[in-house]
Amino acid sequence: MGKRSSGRNRRPKQTTSRHYPRTARLNALLGEIVADYFERVEEDELGFMTITGVEVDSDLNVADVFISILGDNGERDEDVLATLEGHRKGVKRVIASQAKLRKTPEVVFAFDPAVRAGARIDAILAQIPQPQTFEHSDEDEDERGPRSGTAGSLDG
Repeated sequence: MGKRSSGRNRRPKQTTSRHYPRTARLNALLGEIVADYFERVEEDELGFMTITGVEVDSDLNVADVFISILGDNGERDEDVLATLEGHRKGVKRVIASQAKLRKTPEVVFAFDPAVRAGARIDAILAQIPQPQTFEHSDEDEDERGPRSGTAGSLDG
């Protein structure tokens, strides 16, 4: 009869510094690859574009690439997306060569909704009139004495 192991003498699982899911690591990797691709491309239509994030769906079929363009007010959205669509195959080819995935996800470009919402909030806040502030000078303090937390003295 052989001796059965209770499992106490097994090697502990090796831990890595990666304590987050595979898709999060893949999102970061694809973001770097796509950003590197567009650094090398000179496209006047894109202007100053930033890759704000990449989200790969759970089955790794689609990678949504979120972008932001400096000074964008939404007027050139269609032109920018058409230009990016022209680069979609090149981006997918670079991902396939650098990411070493079994299946390369389809790339879909979209404007980052968080950046757009933030810009809209900034515009709304800029329209709110600012309350008047009164400047406090040292001369006011000298005439009335230093400000303290009490309204006056009861010493008489």
